[in-house]
Amino acid sequence: MPTTTEWIYLGLLFLLLFLIVGIAEKIRSALGWSPEVTRKFVHISTGIVIFFTPFIFRTNIPLIVLAGIFTLVNAWSLKAEKFKGMHETKRTSYGTIFYPVSVIIMALLFWNHYPAILQIGILILAFSDAFAAIVGENLKHPHKFNVTRDSKSVEGSLTFAVTTFLIVALGLTYLSRTPLPAGMIIWIAFLTAVITTFSETLSWAGSDNITAPLTGTFVLHLSLAHPGMLTQFSVGTGLAALVVFISYRANFLDIGGAMAVFLLGTLIFGVGGWIWAVPILIFFFSSSILSKLWPSRKAESNLLFEKSSRRDWAQVLANGGMAGISMILWYIRPTPIWYIIYLGSLAAVTADTWATEIGVLSKRLPRLITTFKKVIPGTSGGVSVIGLFGALLGSLFIAVPGIAIAPAFLENPLRAVILVTFAGLGASLVDSFFGATLQAQFRCLVCHKMTEKRFHCRDTKTLFEHGKKWINNDVVNSFCALSGFVFTGLFVFWLR
Repeated sequence: MPTTTEWIYLGLLFLLLFLIVGIAEKIRSALGWSPEVTRKFVHISTGIVIFFTPFIFRTNIPLIVLAGIFTLVNAWSLKAEKFKGMHETKRTSYGTIFYPVSVIIMALLFWNHYPAILQIGILILAFSDAFAAIVGENLKHPHKFNVTRDSKSVEGSLTFAVTTFLIVALGLTYLSRTPLPAGMIIWIAFLTAVITTFSETLSWAGSDNITAPLTGTFVLHLSLAHPGMLTQFSVGTGLAALVVFISYRANFLDIGGAMAVFLLGTLIFGVGGWIWAVPILIFFFSSSILSKLWPSRKAESNLLFEKSSRRDWAQVLANGGMAGISMILWYIRPTPIWYIIYLGSLAAVTADTWATEIGVLSKRLPRLITTFKKVIPGTSGGVSVIGLFGALLGSLFIAVPGIAIAPAFLENPLRAVILVTFAGLGASLVDSFFGATLQAQFRCLVCHKMTEKRFHCRDTKTLFEHGKKWINNDVVNSFCALSGFVFTGLFVFWLR
């Protein structure tokens, strides 16, 4: 536990941080500075203060307490519209809440064994985002682009990458307990800069205050705690880049989808190696190719779908997010169970995708899974015999090769194939159920058809009919992947 002296230091730090916020508020009101400027002043100043905490305290408890208090204070002040010099932005942002939450997570993970990683993560949190925003917002003609809900700039993203590179390079040089070769430092800094910049670009509403430092510290932990994996991780990053290049040229992905696939691929290929890479590559390329087949049969149903076959970032994360979580859990505690669960989540989304793509070949109208009434092809929650057969094939297409390439990894390969296959098939039925009951459905006022789209014929705004407005196809696909994850885990523990 912290000493009395350390608690006194904690109180002084608390007062210092409130003094920083107060100064920012006075500057904003007295000099008329933009809230964006004073917000960055608080952002950077707070990071500098937190950076020195490992030199002040013996344990992480004071820092966690401090960050916890500011999480609550920031949440209250944001809701009450207080401290506008710290919170006010041109867009909706919860970054001031995510900031201390990120500090808590890093303090829990790295304080005891890798304080240098914690300090580098704090500097990325404090400086990279702030400098990127300052550059992007002060250029007269920045090159703007939209990947998610927030607008970014090319110049801001480059600034983020360069700042992160310098922070990591200097941090590893002067903070690491073990001296590292210069070439290794430069390479780790480069990898960290690229990966954190992509994760920052895919973030919105201030969530980059969590995603950027955590992805950066993950790369640093892998490089320092498992230096033997750095070569594999580097090869995996290159393979992910190659997959993205091929997929983007083949029109399988838009720019946001390409970034998401790069991050997901880097994680799975770089940490799991080829055994983990093969199943997700099978899912991705088989689903992408199937989406391009039988265009004439899909023409009518595609008009009802919310999105096209060209995947965006949300579709990539909805289908592959649980696979990525499985990989992280395996990294934390390597055990074959996580690999089987990983296959289960991929079998689920593959079964769902194959059911949709093959189901269009049915000569009979599908039936709604909840009422068994006939519906037009493409209706959410509609199922057919051919579609169910496609789901079974898709699930097998993941289970069989996924288990076959890892026989020494598993005790009972045949049972594992059966578990994964039926978990995937069952999850695809969960997807259909949620599609029929919870997914937002709209009616076109021109053609009077039910659709997932908010705008249909001639860009006419559709009329909301039923479901939950916030539950779209990506959310339902996330439920599907989660169901495959959960079903496989339950099957494994039940049969133990």
